[in-house]
Amino acid sequence: MVGRFRKKAREIALRTLYAFDIHKGKKDINEILEEVIAEVRGKISEKTLKYAYELVNGVYEYLDEIDEIIQSHLEDWRLERLGYIERALLRLGTYELIFADVPDKGRVFTDILDLARCYGLNQNAVKFINGVLSAIYKDFKSPSKTS
Repeated sequence: MVGRFRKKAREIALRTLYAFDIHKGKKDINEILEEVIAEVRGKISEKTLKYAYELVNGVYEYLDEIDEIIQSHLEDWRLERLGYIERALLRLGTYELIFADVPDKGRVFTDILDLARCYGLNQNAVKFINGVLSAIYKDFKSPSKTS
């Protein structure tokens, strides 16, 4: 199944980013990632592990820029007022859509929204995440933003 490893890696990254946010950045992100991976290590491929590390470390590397991008696309909201899951999903999605070399950006949307539903977000929250990520992607894929 092509690309299936990415969906699992995205879930691992989501859980790591969520925990990192809860700990307010006081716990090392790779330590958290190792704890998350320990639960599934024997059940996932090396390809999945590698991509999970790329995602987590990519989000961490660009976190300030990612947060600025998200904040600039929130209407009548402040990033810190969003729930932990919403913030983690937006950070992960923004990283993959803007900073990562992902072959299928549409799949990023699908997986992020599936994870939102899987982790219990209601339909309004899912629509909110989709709207913010869509606006970010539309804004940054235009030639004026990339040149």
